[in-house]
Amino acid sequence: MNVYFFVQFADADLQQCRWLRFHERTPAGAISHGAFEEALTAAEGNHLVVFAPSTDVNLASIELKAKSHRRMIAAVPYMLEEELSEDVEDLHFALSTIDKKEGKQLVGVIAADLIAKLHAAISEHGFISAAVVPQTLSIPYASDTWSLFIQDEATTLRTSEFQGYGIDTINLDEILSVETAAYRQQHDQDVDIVEYDFRVDSKQKDTLIEEEHAAAAESEALALIGRYWLDHQGMLNLLQGSYQIKTQMPGTLKQWLIAASLMAVSLLLYLTNTAITNQQLSARSQQLVEEINSIYTDIFHEEPTGDPAVAMRKKLIALQGSQGGPVTPFLHFVAASGKVILDDRESRIIRMSYSNKQMNIDIETSAFDKLEALQQQIGSDTMIVDLKAVTNQQGKINGRLVLAEVKR
Repeated sequence: MNVYFFVQFADADLQQCRWLRFHERTPAGAISHGAFEEALTAAEGNHLVVFAPSTDVNLASIELKAKSHRRMIAAVPYMLEEELSEDVEDLHFALSTIDKKEGKQLVGVIAADLIAKLHAAISEHGFISAAVVPQTLSIPYASDTWSLFIQDEATTLRTSEFQGYGIDTINLDEILSVETAAYRQQHDQDVDIVEYDFRVDSKQKDTLIEEEHAAAAESEALALIGRYWLDHQGMLNLLQGSYQIKTQMPGTLKQWLIAASLMAVSLLLYLTNTAITNQQLSARSQQLVEEINSIYTDIFHEEPTGDPAVAMRKKLIALQGSQGGPVTPFLHFVAASGKVILDDRESRIIRMSYSNKQMNIDIETSAFDKLEALQQQIGSDTMIVDLKAVTNQQGKINGRLVLAEVKR
């Protein structure tokens, strides 16, 4: 089951926040309050979504075509420079393609020191996925209407699919009056506004009832934007470029999914070359290159050099051994140890490395005898398994299993 933690900040300094846990699309438990670090600690090992306040993110839509995301990001600051009051050198620009054919791009602009602060805090923890998204784009929206998302401390006004901004709630009536008047003058009609009002009745201040109502209102508000994000996720993640976070697959499965992905890609290439006609292959060639490039980057955390299919094949050959050359025992180690460790629910892999026909598997488990049991179960007539570097860290037993082939 996918578990998501949605985090919304409750102060201008982004120190205090509220967070709500979701099981798939359903909130689980009461809303929590505390420091941002507390929210990150609570969310470790799950999906994390942080809503950047609408007052801190500017949105723009532009038309720009370029061969790579990197080139587009380099061009965007100069296209928007005259529209921004800050120096572009002090800003971070994130990009999402709305229409690739027409070159329509959605741009999110946030202070560089602010995204750096959020990135540094998030990077200290491990998540299946992590995103910092503009709250503006997480407010429910319908065509030809405005959406007004009101909370005690701040309000978000979403005026179109890709536009909106934040307002201090205390100034809401004045600003909304000006905005609706401008719309009426331009369109010769009133604009339809859908309100989501989560303010607490001021008459109940400083009472237990007011506190209960406030918690319920905050929970309902965070649930609303959380569900909307789940239905439209991927629209714009501000963690891009140097602020991109390499997240980990959950648990022990990551180690073995890497090997499985290599074999799956190899099979995909084989079936493509043998079963698809030249005409079909020509039509899909660019799409396949992009898919393989994405898989390669996810697995090896680097861009492929040249043709991604060729680069992937070389990586695979290097692991399983080329024809006529020495055969590496990598896949044999994976097959022999994978099921044993996966079946032990009290043990998990911390890291894995392979070099010089030897595999090192660092494991965290509950007891020393667990490590010895794994050592005995993996060992065989063709494989030597040594147990090294055993430590006890606050009740957690860490050790390294070293796998090597029996020399004949």
